[in-house]
Amino acid sequence: MVQVVSAAAGFGPSIILLYFTLRNYTTPAVKLPFFDDTKIFKFFALGVVLGMVLYAFEEWGRTISGDILIAAVLLFAVMESLLKLIILNFPRFQRKVDTAFCGVALGLGIACTFTFASVYVSLLSVEDPGATEMVLFSLIGLQFVLLHGSTTTMIGIGVVRGEARDYFFQAFLVHLSYSLLMMPFFQLGAPWNFMGVGAASMIVVYAYVRVVNTSLPALIADAKRLSQKKRKS
Repeated sequence: MVQVVSAAAGFGPSIILLYFTLRNYTTPAVKLPFFDDTKIFKFFALGVVLGMVLYAFEEWGRTISGDILIAAVLLFAVMESLLKLIILNFPRFQRKVDTAFCGVALGLGIACTFTFASVYVSLLSVEDPGATEMVLFSLIGLQFVLLHGSTTTMIGIGVVRGEARDYFFQAFLVHLSYSLLMMPFFQLGAPWNFMGVGAASMIVVYAYVRVVNTSLPALIADAKRLSQKKRKS
């Protein structure tokens, strides 16, 4: 049962969000899709692999305590954000609109396995986990999905716009803020720490909604205007 719940928490929301985020930018919503499905699948698969790698690093980080804990949280936020930037900022992906959508796929792919592993290990740490624990850790897992989905897409949009540094910094701040707010929950094992959990939830929900409802549409609108100018000239 623990495996089923963990898999559902990791893969379910990630795949659903991938569909709903991309559906307005491909057929039949538009005549000419803004990305190639094969490329999206490859980035999603890459993210699935990276999710396990990132989880292994963060799981090790949760064993750290004391004065260096905040430094470790900062280091992991930098490392994960840089890894996403390095992948998406290859020269062949720069200034190409589909890179933003590849960022969506990469981030949600990471979220699949990262969330699966996090929920699975968390439930195993509880003696005889019941419905309450399963729902609680699944909701925490949804935070991971929104976190990685939003921050990776931000970086992808920055690469497309030629503003990778600025968007990287935004993604890093979202990641760091979330991690610091959730630190007591993971370090102290305190399910009652709903204040920090609630604030962290608001950050990742806002970040993802803003990316989907504002940043991506604005990017496409700008790309269309640029394309029209080139045709006229």
